[in-house]
Amino acid sequence: MKFNLKNVVSSTLVLSTFAMPYLAFAEEVAPTTVTANGAPVEVKSTTKNNFCTNIDKTIAKLGEQVKNTEEKTAKNQEDRSTKLAGKQGEADAKRAKGRTEIDTKRVNNWGKMENKAKTDVQKAAVEAYTVAIKSAVDARRTAVDTAVATYRTGLTQAMTTHSTTMTTAIATFKGAVDTAIAKAKADCLANVNSKTVRATFNQSVETARKALKDARKSAEMTSGLSDLKKTRDEAIKTAETTFKTATEKARADLKMALGK
Repeated sequence: MKFNLKNVVSSTLVLSTFAMPYLAFAEEVAPTTVTANGAPVEVKSTTKNNFCTNIDKTIAKLGEQVKNTEEKTAKNQEDRSTKLAGKQGEADAKRAKGRTEIDTKRVNNWGKMENKAKTDVQKAAVEAYTVAIKSAVDARRTAVDTAVATYRTGLTQAMTTHSTTMTTAIATFKGAVDTAIAKAKADCLANVNSKTVRATFNQSVETARKALKDARKSAEMTSGLSDLKKTRDEAIKTAETTFKTATEKARADLKMALGK
């Protein structure tokens, strides 16, 4: 029985769940925009003052949006893990049920064959046949189970690595933004030209934002999961081929022993 998590994997591969925030301070009353899970949020200045005058209020609003996005990211990752575990459990139950049903049919057929065997030669032939088939079935199941387990282990490791990488990248991004904020505040206190402070801050945040975007891209698991899936499918295909060869030989040996 083939195991397929295609639908689950397609929804799990893309774990780039952190929406890139766009933090930029504008001079005068132009709105500042962040992106929280793809939805634009505008933070408008209430007075027509310069960058330094509005820095505390605007930074507080932007910080809140980033925090909300982080929380949603964590929840999305947890939901995906839960969904994946559920799908795997369903697949295991379905595979186990199929095996039980086919085993029942197989044992019934073997019982009929044993009843028809009259001579010692026939009985020995039937026994040899059942042993060979059972051995082939067990070997195939072991191979399939191993392939599935290896795939799942690789998938779990990839998801964990991705999550860790993104957590680190987000922390780095936030640290860079905090540094940019601290510098902007210090420059404002030092009476640096407001436009210069704004331009420096925006450039620092954009650099941090690009670094986060690049980290997210490099952490994508698509290629690695494709390799895992290919390895799993090839192992299962090999197991099916080996099973087919073994069962065909068992049937041929039985026919020969029975003189058919």
